[in-house]
Amino acid sequence: MPDAADFAEDLLTAAILEDLLRMRGSHCQECGAALCGHEMLMSLVAGYKESPRCLSCLARLLGQRREQLRDYLLGYIKSRPCRQSGWLWANREEGTDPDALPRCMWPPGGIAEKEGPLPPRATAPARDSTPPPVADAEWDAGVTGCGELVMGIRMRLQPMAPGQVLKLTATDPGVPEDLPAWCRLTGHRLLASNHPEYWIQRKGN
Repeated sequence: MPDAADFAEDLLTAAILEDLLRMRGSHCQECGAALCGHEMLMSLVAGYKESPRCLSCLARLLGQRREQLRDYLLGYIKSRPCRQSGWLWANREEGTDPDALPRCMWPPGGIAEKEGPLPPRATAPARDSTPPPVADAEWDAGVTGCGELVMGIRMRLQPMAPGQVLKLTATDPGVPEDLPAWCRLTGHRLLASNHPEYWIQRKGN
């Protein structure tokens, strides 16, 4: 009988696949280019489900080089089964073998070596006895995880002033690894964590 963690992962997988099916046929919010399934997934996990972007525009938005962001997001996507399912769906949509890198985003040479290795795996700040930061806003996300969680965080950080702090409560078991990686990707700062509570400082403009 599957345990609660497996059941939660199955729900997140279903949610991601549902989002990708709904996003099918989307175009980049900035340049208008048609998006492949892999770009839709990368937009989803970065928190831009409602305003997806092509990889080039997403990299420009996040202030990163295209190839480095692409390779980093690949590692992030493959670190969790629910996101891997979305990647395999995109491969099937484009007729790409499950274990192959899609030609829509990778040249025949594969992962770019000129950009250097992928960033080291992000981890949450160590717990200590320091009082938690003062929060300017709070959000109880409950069991929400993966794309839905990061989209919710992004929407709540957007109207906040640079330097303000959002206190997040999220019980999904993948958050301790997922949230530090997302903060590293987007430039927001994870000030403190004590699962299921996290304090995120909005980055400067």
